[in-house]
Amino acid sequence: MEEKIVKVLILLLLAINSAVDWRKREISLISLEVFGVIGIGLNLWLGYQSFMEAAGGAGIGLVLLAAAFFTKEAIGFGDGLLICVTGIYLGFWENMSLLFMGALCCGLILSIGVLAGRVKMGARVPLIPFLLLAFIGRMIL
Repeated sequence: MEEKIVKVLILLLLAINSAVDWRKREISLISLEVFGVIGIGLNLWLGYQSFMEAAGGAGIGLVLLAAAFFTKEAIGFGDGLLICVTGIYLGFWENMSLLFMGALCCGLILSIGVLAGRVKMGARVPLIPFLLLAFIGRMIL
């Protein structure tokens, strides 16, 4: 039961922020706050993972935030914050898997776009829609 709740909440978080990221090239900070509080509350109430697992998952987002800072936002701060929130729900390994699969989807789709002449090299693209695609793919498989 708790696994379904977690999946639905992550799906909602990624869907909301995919739409915003695609249109406005930004992340909804309000949604991150709301889903972050809900994730912490669910973790405390249901106890489906340890504090260390949730902290490890959020830690991946902290690494992305540091990368955003040092690369002058080659990856956005919003992406790092969103990965922090998904880490609260997923834990370290599941969140790492989501980030890896999202990056893989992004790389494959953008490579095809570059080869087809639809995407220019060096173009800035939103990451969150690819995370959504990866998450849906993981749910189906």
